[in-house]
Amino acid sequence: MKSVLYTILAAVAAALAVACNESSSIGNSLSEENIVIVVDSNFTVTGKTLPNPVVQSRTLSQLIGGVDAKGFGSIRSDFVGQFMPSLALDTVDMKINDIDSVKLFMQMVRGAFVGDSLVPMGIDVYRLTKDLPYPIYSNFDPEGYYDPSVKFASGVYTASTINEPDSIKALSSIVVSMPLPLSFAKEMFAAYDANPSVFADPDVFARDIFKGVYIRSSYGAGRISDFTTTSIRLYYHKEIYNTDSARYETKKYVGDYFAVTPEVVVNNNIRYDIAPELKAMAEAGDKVLAAPAGYEVEMNFPAPELIASYDKYENRLRVLNTLTMTIPVETIENDYDITPPPYILMVLKNKKDEFFAENSLVDNKTSFYATYDSFKNCYTFSSMRAYLLDLLEKKDKGELTADDYTFVLTPVQVNKEASASSGGYYGSTDYVVSSIVPYVSKPAMGKILLDKAKIILTFSAGSQNNY
Repeated sequence: MKSVLYTILAAVAAALAVACNESSSIGNSLSEENIVIVVDSNFTVTGKTLPNPVVQSRTLSQLIGGVDAKGFGSIRSDFVGQFMPSLALDTVDMKINDIDSVKLFMQMVRGAFVGDSLVPMGIDVYRLTKDLPYPIYSNFDPEGYYDPSVKFASGVYTASTINEPDSIKALSSIVVSMPLPLSFAKEMFAAYDANPSVFADPDVFARDIFKGVYIRSSYGAGRISDFTTTSIRLYYHKEIYNTDSARYETKKYVGDYFAVTPEVVVNNNIRYDIAPELKAMAEAGDKVLAAPAGYEVEMNFPAPELIASYDKYENRLRVLNTLTMTIPVETIENDYDITPPPYILMVLKNKKDEFFAENSLVDNKTSFYATYDSFKNCYTFSSMRAYLLDLLEKKDKGELTADDYTFVLTPVQVNKEASASSGGYYGSTDYVVSSIVPYVSKPAMGKILLDKAKIILTFSAGSQNNY
């Protein structure tokens, strides 16, 4: 599509004034008269599929199980994880023999799985015997980190509530409860009683008291589930003196004292054998995203062409208004309703490892993220103005290189936290991005159509006689 010139009218002047007030290295201001707005969408995006076999899964997603999905491939996952201890255990007026039992709970949001909801699947839990390495990656092999002959806990679950009472069906999550050895609870009680300060430091706790668990699927197939909560609960009692009755009474208590949290090490150990059909697509030149730990896309962003378009008006005073990019994506045929990832990260290729290693958030200069639009089947990056301003500055200094416009598109999970709104309606809620991590929640894939990507550059330029 060719460049289009629009003469600005009074109705546009106000919007232009706002754009002129934004920080820009190009110029100070433009007169509202004899100004043109340039809208250019004549740009081509190219790229290629790259393998992404190993990721650092900094997430609370705990994948258990496996599926063989036509069109996607075979994926299996188990996980290792440490626990964040409670700062304080309730040991007041309590003896070690007052502990009645201890259980491990795993919780998943209803529907957070791929595969058959009805098939019973077993879970085995083992206590770690060796400190987990850090950093840790999706190709981690837990062999040697636990004793397979000593089972810590086990359980069976389905992802369905058929034949369950209405009270269970009404719940938004599915919980798997597994008893742990009573000796473990007494061990934790004794450790806290001896030195409570150890429980204030999760690193010391993991090193000296409880290294964590290895959890795997013991039997059953056809489902991979995304558990997001794993915790340990103590059940105990106390003999409390009742002054009214002048006698001791037994009171029951429950305490959730250990949990998997973002502050401790959690890792999904993923084995993904990519389907032959998907490999053939990638080898034929299709741009394929597959997660977790499958494919990502290297993308050559047309920065030189964008700069050339902008510099056609270099003899005029200019203000950059917007730069956006929309990339269509197709669902790849499969038999498990696997869809494109919910978010993708667009990050400079030479900064990708640094981005994840430093727990970065996007800066809209070297990194961006987009949400999958399931209605329009696309990803849209809408805040790229600052990036182009940086490119123009580097070009003027003679510092622009291919590294500045060679990107990677990779599946990610964008986590957000609610915060009280500082404006708007009373009681409204804002959501801020708290972390961006490699996507490992469940299988995802899509075909990125870079040849149909739409980049739109919009800027304002003064007329020749107004310069």
